[in-house]
Amino acid sequence: MEKKGIATVTIVTSAFLEIINKSIKEQGVSEMALVIVEHPIAGHNLEGIRKKVDAAFPDILRAATKWQPGAK
Repeated sequence: MEKKGIATVTIVTSAFLEIINKSIKEQGVSEMALVIVEHPIAGHNLEGIRKKVDAAFPDILRAATKWQPGAK
């Protein structure tokens, strides 16, 4: 989608950050809006998942509405 000019927000757990960064470069995309959440996701009950979502939501919203390439 990014290569077609359609902005995205990629949500990844901390354990997969290295893999996603490598994949971004391999796909020829210079930058992407990433939101990193604490690993793991699996194994949490609904309350645990909601806590992770609540914690990540402001970053997801910011990435979806304000992120710009080159901005750190």
